[in-house]
Amino acid sequence: MNDLSAENLSDSSVVTQNQFVLLSGSIFIIAACSLIYELLISSLSTYLLGSSVIHYSLTIGLFLFFMGVGAWFSQSIERDLIPAFVAIEIAIGAVGGISAMVLYGVYAWTSFYYPAMLITIAAIGILVGMELPLLTRILESRSGLRRGISQVMSFDYFGALLASALFPFILLPYLGHLLTASAIGGINLLVALIVAWSFKDQLGKWKLQVASGSVIAIVLLVATALWANPAAELFENALYEDPVIHSEQSRYQKLVMSKQGDDLRLFLDGNLQFSSVDEYRYHEVLVHLPASFTARLDRVLVIGGGDGLAVRELLRYQSVTEIIVVDLDPAVTNLARTHTQLKMLNQQSLDNSKVTVVNQDAWQWLREQGDVFNLVIIDLPDPESEDVAKLYSVAFYERVARRLAVGGVMITQATSPWFARRAFWSIGATMEVVFSHVRPATVYVPSFGLWGFFIGAQHSLQSPARAPYAGEYLNENSMDRILTLPPDLPRLPVEVNRNQSLPIINYYREGWEALNRAQVPLPAPGG
Repeated sequence: MNDLSAENLSDSSVVTQNQFVLLSGSIFIIAACSLIYELLISSLSTYLLGSSVIHYSLTIGLFLFFMGVGAWFSQSIERDLIPAFVAIEIAIGAVGGISAMVLYGVYAWTSFYYPAMLITIAAIGILVGMELPLLTRILESRSGLRRGISQVMSFDYFGALLASALFPFILLPYLGHLLTASAIGGINLLVALIVAWSFKDQLGKWKLQVASGSVIAIVLLVATALWANPAAELFENALYEDPVIHSEQSRYQKLVMSKQGDDLRLFLDGNLQFSSVDEYRYHEVLVHLPASFTARLDRVLVIGGGDGLAVRELLRYQSVTEIIVVDLDPAVTNLARTHTQLKMLNQQSLDNSKVTVVNQDAWQWLREQGDVFNLVIIDLPDPESEDVAKLYSVAFYERVARRLAVGGVMITQATSPWFARRAFWSIGATMEVVFSHVRPATVYVPSFGLWGFFIGAQHSLQSPARAPYAGEYLNENSMDRILTLPPDLPRLPVEVNRNQSLPIINYYREGWEALNRAQVPLPAPGG
């Protein structure tokens, strides 16, 4: 037997049955904690920077890489396996517990988010990668190498399953990023302390170091937990120009409302949804433009639009008898129904007896329902991720078309035709696969710049069936301008957006990345 194997045997031969059970349970817990750190950093990066697939892929890939590095480093630990495991667990608790606060602060006040993200992932990943090999070696003599590895891996996978359920349904909605990080760090530290107490006779000369490290970790985690809410408010005020008056993390996204003077703004995952000073321009075009082309107007479907502003405009028509709003996130529709200032803006539209709110995925809802509508309004976020981009696809528009009554019309917001030109034209090209007649429309909204829409129908859209509702912005005079594209926005050659490839995501990203590099000039207000 070589020296390393002898040392392993010496360390693990004193593991009692109770200690064996404790260490086995620890694997389950630390595996759950490890995956939660991955999900935490991925979701926080997505909230701050968008591009969910990129950030989840990067985070998971980097974590796995650095876990491999940690597993390699663990070979250098030849003795004192229990003290080494306890020390690593304390370190993971401290680093993981403050990780979200550090990353949030770096993003709010510096331009070094990605280096900080890489360092954080590297630190946690390397430490996590060292844990399992050490535990395997500790348990080896009692259960044998083959059984020891299988037990470690089994508990590891079971813990990952637990984490994948806890994070989206409990931790993130109820605790948010900062408190989740400190809570999971606390669990790592608790595991370390329990193992240290159970193996206190084997800590030997490391007792003082373990005690000192535990005290430091406890101070960091307690401070992070106590400062989580004030820090979140501080970070958000740094991220948003106006004072934040509401902040909420739902299962799906971060909701933030800010207000400065008369300007009430809603942000979802950091993206502006509306400004109360000019949202009427957007919503009048979104609602009254397609309504003027419908053969009749009594049943309306709104996909998205959980803020109630499109519904407010629809309720101006006495002919409308039923409005169904399908919005995935109940937190958005609840906010629209309960927040005093938002209720004033949307005129309590979601509480109207004509309105039914359905909190369900629109893709699934359209597949299950067979009702038809005179008007379908699609008011969704921009197609920057796969889950949203599929709602701009041929397959989705086919489902919408099946829900249109004879003479019915649909409209979708189509992002900025100035900043994301190819994404804009891809939406139009995709709709043309499904609808016989498609027309683009644009409106200048000061908070967003020039914004685009496409209306689609199976009948001609050259002449409206009736004069448009005369709002603050939209009327018969402005309607021609809205339906006439500026000459400097010619149609571009683009791919149709199909679920197999979703090219619209790359079109959208390349447009806004060009803007961020200041390569796209701002449009003039008269555009």
